[in-house]
Amino acid sequence: MQTARTMAVALIGTDGHLVTVEADITAGLPATIVLGVPTTSLREARDRIRAAIVNSGERWPDSKITISLSPGSLPKRGSAFDLAIAIAIMAANGDLPELPDNLMFLAELGLDGR
Repeated sequence: MQTARTMAVALIGTDGHLVTVEADITAGLPATIVLGVPTTSLREARDRIRAAIVNSGERWPDSKITISLSPGSLPKRGSAFDLAIAIAIMAANGDLPELPDNLMFLAELGLDGR
């Protein structure tokens, strides 16, 4: 297993701040851990993203998944991080090619993957 990185943006008022989204998949009991001061909506994203990936016909890793949103001191709210997290998980799982550094992903995912 491996690590993958994507980019997203956190809005604070009208200012956008870059957020690095990293996913690390390692051997261990299946679990999904979100680091980086996530709000309740981001903790709930774990289930929403899992459903979106599986219902899109893709593989969900049967391993320990650690997701880091950095910088940790930056407030992060809402569901706009869903796509960046899903892409990072799929890339770390080997389901996507290496991602370019200059892409940002910003979208909420439906349970069906839309």
